[in-house]
Amino acid sequence: MLVHQEKNGNQSDEKKAWEEFISILEHKLPGFVKPWITTLEPALPLFEKSENEIFLVKSSQSFGIQVLTQKYLKEVEDALFEITGLRRAARFVLDETIKKKKAPKLTKEEKENIETIKKMENLAQMHSFCNLNLKYTFENFVVGENSKFAYKIAEMIAAEPGQKYNPLFISGSVGLGKTHLMQAIGHRILKNFPNLKVRYTKAEEFGNKLVESLIGCKNSGDLNEKMKKFRDKHRNVDVLLIDDIQWIEGKKRTEEEIFYTFDALYHAGKQIVFASDRPLSAFEMLPDRLKSRFEWGIEVKITVPDVETRTKIVKKHSIDSNFEITDEVAQFLAQTYCTNIRELEGAYNKASAIASIEGVELTVENTKQFLELEKQAQKISLSKIIEVCAKYFSIDKKDIISSQRSKEIANARKYAIYFSRELLNVSYPNLAKEFKKTHTTILYQYENLKKTIKTNKAAQIIADEINELIKK
Repeated sequence: MLVHQEKNGNQSDEKKAWEEFISILEHKLPGFVKPWITTLEPALPLFEKSENEIFLVKSSQSFGIQVLTQKYLKEVEDALFEITGLRRAARFVLDETIKKKKAPKLTKEEKENIETIKKMENLAQMHSFCNLNLKYTFENFVVGENSKFAYKIAEMIAAEPGQKYNPLFISGSVGLGKTHLMQAIGHRILKNFPNLKVRYTKAEEFGNKLVESLIGCKNSGDLNEKMKKFRDKHRNVDVLLIDDIQWIEGKKRTEEEIFYTFDALYHAGKQIVFASDRPLSAFEMLPDRLKSRFEWGIEVKITVPDVETRTKIVKKHSIDSNFEITDEVAQFLAQTYCTNIRELEGAYNKASAIASIEGVELTVENTKQFLELEKQAQKISLSKIIEVCAKYFSIDKKDIISSQRSKEIANARKYAIYFSRELLNVSYPNLAKEFKKTHTTILYQYENLKKTIKTNKAAQIIADEINELIKK
C-alpha cells in the first residue's frame, strides 16, 4: 500500500499522490475509460479525513461520471485507500469548468466500447421510460412445452410489430410468465426498432389514472386538458402492452376508454398486447364490441410447466442469482412447487438466502428445514388427501376405499395412494389396510402412477393440480 504520511497541506505532495491515484486507475480499469480518468480532480484535500467519510471527486464529463459510478466505483475507492490509507466512499460531482486535458489516443476497439456503453445506457433509459423490467427478456425466458407456441408468436410479433397477430392476447394462471413474455416483446422491439414508442401498463393502473383525470377538474377546459394528456400517454405510442386486462371487466368507464384506445391504435397499425389470468372465453361481463376486438388477433395460452421445465427455470434463476444449486435440489423444489413459478422462485430465494447467511451448502434436507416444509406436511392428513382426490374426480370419498372399479373411482384411488406415499410416506402395509387392498396392489398402483406422471403430460398436470389443492 502506497500510503502518504504528509498531511501538512504541501501541494506538491498532494499533486504527486493524486498522480499516483490516476496511474493506479489507468492500470486497473479498461483502456476506454482513460478519457474520463484524466479529467478527474480532487474536490477536497486528499489526506483530510471528513466527518461523513466521503471523498468528493470532480469531473467535467457527465457520462464519464455515470460509467465510473455504476461500473467502477469500488476500484476508485480501493485506489483512494491504497494512496491515503483512509477508507472512504467516493462520490463524483460535475464541474464543467475543469480544463479538459488532452485525452490519450484510443484504439478502434476502445472507441467501440464507449459507443456500446452509451447505447446500453440509452437503451436502459428507454426501457425505464416504457415501464419495462430489464430482466424480462426473451433470453431470460425458459421455454417449455407449456409456452413454446406463445413464445414463438411473441417473437414473430416483436420482429414485425403491428403487421400480424394484432392484438395478441396472452392468457394463463397467475405466476406462469405472461408478464415476462409480454415485456420481452417490448424489449425486443426497442432493440430492433429504437425509434418506436413502447408503453407497458397494468389495467388497474390504466383505470386509476383515468379516474384521476376525470375527477377534481374545476371546469370543462381543465377536464379536456387532463384527458388529452392521459390519452396521449396511451395512444401516442407504437406498441401498447396492457397487463391483467381481466381487471377492467364490469368497470364501464374503463372498458369504454380501452375500446376507443384500442380502435385508435389498431386502425393506425400499432401493435397491442394484452395479458390475462383468464382466457377470453371466461369473460362473461365484457361488452361484445370490446370482446370481439380482443378476438381479432390471436390468443395464446401459457399452461403449467412440467417438472422438467420447472427444474430448468429454478436452475437458471439460481445461476442469475449467483447462488447455484444442485440438480437434486432444483428438482426437489420443482416437484414441491408445481403451479406457480413466482412461488417456486420465491422458495428458492428464501432457501438460498438462509443458506448463504449461514454459510452452508443448500441440500434437499436443509431446504425442507429452511422452507418449513415439515411443518406444512403436518397439516396434511390421509383423510384430507382422500377428500381432495374424491372431490377432484367428482366422487364420494367413501367410494375411494370401496371395491368399486369405475374409471373415476379407480383414478381417484390411484392418486390418493400416490400422494399418501409422496407427502406422508405412509407404509405399504398401512396403505393396504386403509384402502382395503393387498400390499402388492398398493405397491403396483403407486409405482405405476409414479412412472406415468414422469412420462405423461396429462397425468402430470392432474398431479400438480391435486398437489396444490392438498397443500391449501
